Amino acid sequence: TVQDPAVVTIQDVIDRIADAKDTGGFDNAGHIVASLAADGVSLQLDDTAGGVLSNLIIQGAVSGPSAATHLGIEADVAADVVNGDRLIAGLNSVLVRHLNGGAGLSGNTSLTIQDGNNDFDTFTLDETGSLTDIIDLINASVNVDVTASLNAKGTGLVITNNTSSGMHDFIISGVAAAELKIAGTVTNAAIGDQIVGDNLQVQYVSEAVLLRDLNYGRGVGTGVFRIQDSLGQTADVSIKSDSTTLYDIILEINSRGLAINARINDNGDGLLIEDTALAGGDNPFVALKITSLSGSTAADLNILGTADDVGEDIDGTYEQVVALETGDTLDEIVTKINAANIPVTASVINTGTGATPFHLTLTSTISGRNGELILDNDPLTEDLGFTTLTQAQDAKVFFGSTDPSDGFLITDDSNTLDSVLQGVTIDLLKASDEAVTITVKRDVNAITDAVANFATTFNDVIGRINDHDFFDVDTEARGVLLGDNTVSQVRDAMFRLVQGTTVGVETQYQRLSQVGLTLGKGGVLELDRTKFKEAYETDSIAVENLFAAFEATTLTEETIDDGITVEVNKEVITEQGFGELFDRLMERLTNSIDGTVTLADKVFEDQIELTEKRIERFDEKLEAKRVRLERQFLAMESALAILQGQSNALLSLNGSLNLAQSFGT
Repeated sequence: TVQDPAVVTIQDVIDRIADAKDTGGFDNAGHIVASLAADGVSLQLDDTAGGVLSNLIIQGAVSGPSAATHLGIEADVAADVVNGDRLIAGLNSVLVRHLNGGAGLSGNTSLTIQDGNNDFDTFTLDETGSLTDIIDLINASVNVDVTASLNAKGTGLVITNNTSSGMHDFIISGVAAAELKIAGTVTNAAIGDQIVGDNLQVQYVSEAVLLRDLNYGRGVGTGVFRIQDSLGQTADVSIKSDSTTLYDIILEINSRGLAINARINDNGDGLLIEDTALAGGDNPFVALKITSLSGSTAADLNILGTADDVGEDIDGTYEQVVALETGDTLDEIVTKINAANIPVTASVINTGTGATPFHLTLTSTISGRNGELILDNDPLTEDLGFTTLTQAQDAKVFFGSTDPSDGFLITDDSNTLDSVLQGVTIDLLKASDEAVTITVKRDVNAITDAVANFATTFNDVIGRINDHDFFDVDTEARGVLLGDNTVSQVRDAMFRLVQGTTVGVETQYQRLSQVGLTLGKGGVLELDRTKFKEAYETDSIAVENLFAAFEATTLTEETIDDGITVEVNKEVITEQGFGELFDRLMERLTNSIDGTVTLADKVFEDQIELTEKRIERFDEKLEAKRVRLERQFLAMESALAILQGQSNALLSLNGSLNLAQSFGT
């Protein structure tokens, strides 16, 4: 299967449209041309076909229904050009359409502000613009004397009254005020009075978000989880490495035919598993439940667990709420926070000075900018007085030149750089105003340890095989797989490989024994560390080729007879080191379709299934025999009862005869 890689830049989008094919399989050939619009922050699509049969329609496909919306180019217009919505908000800003969990202003664009002098202005907001545009629009007004800005947390707006009359109310109203969460009134407003808006719930989780960026930047792992809907039906969802976006996971979940619907939640900060049983006319009787069968996928998506009640949903929001009470002690607050499954550690420190020496501290368990903490406490509760002690920031280092203007700026969320130079890990210990020279040398000891670890792993596999394939002469104990042909094949193949040679490697080492890796007593693979180091110091390239060499070509034509050539697509291996040889051996042994171990496992499964069926037949026979014996027993009991009755009757008759004889006498 050949798949196009996901696009990662705007240019990729433009190129993908240019290379597209129509429903008939014909090339786009310039009929639809995508380009960066003149504003530099949006896409433009031109229909050059010159037709007038219908509108120019741009919409998402089945495989990605939100793609056109996310790109800002969804349209159905009687025109040849579509100018898309703004894609880039600007520095330290967000697009308006990302507010309210991705709902934006929902068409409500009218905002009215009255300042403390009783002057007012009505604004019409641009839904395709940025939040900064709204702030600039308000601040540019000549009709009202107010200042718009972001609140201290950066989660909402603050409108400040700049008039000092104190005789009129400061009012923010209009349908947009509700959407921006800044509707309110300050009676007899004085200069400096503020209306502070609530959290605007900026959407940061969408269908297009990459899985590696979720889970607070830690990514989503692979695995299998089981969903039980509220009707009691279950299905397993397997997430593999080919799933790259949240939409891939949503497709997998919604394809299982359960009474659920996976979608982005209303706040745009997580995955929602929605219970749809009632909407489908069914009566739920158990709570929606998700359990992990393997891996960490469900936990990383924050959907692991059970719904609070029957018919309710599971919300995988990454924004967590900790409910505090006015009577909570510091220790109780710490316990609640640490139990909330947030990547934050709460603790109490004692400074030992002052009237209030005890302080609550919160520390993010995620390093770098991804670990930034935003505390959005309910304004009705007591303010705990938090201050930032350490600002969340990524490590930054200039690389390649003593002059930062000529170097590369490298950032990382930790003080360890492991992707700058291949195979090299750089630990950043402290900041420096002067250039630092790093000398990279081979770590022969680490390489030797890696080879020794290979030998240990090999021996472990052989040992596990021998644990199941043995016979003890003294005790006559035997392994459960004694004499099994597959076990012998696997063991023999591994021994043949470590004693064999590389393929096509022409440097001086072709056997593992030449670098100190040999089979010892009892078939144990042993490494002579001294010999290996000597071989590596003598010819490191030859040792590298011994383990890592691989070269292959693709054969496109093959002659099957004189003058007869056919087209083929065959890989021809010309060079193979032991690493590649072992990879291919493991693939042959464990391939999920026709691997040696897989086929043997299938045989065992068939045998188990056959045995279970035989047991079922034996159970049926035993049940039938039990029924037959019960019937015989009941018949015998009935016969005995009849005989007993006859016996009693005879005894009674005998007594009567004796009495009659006595009277006659």
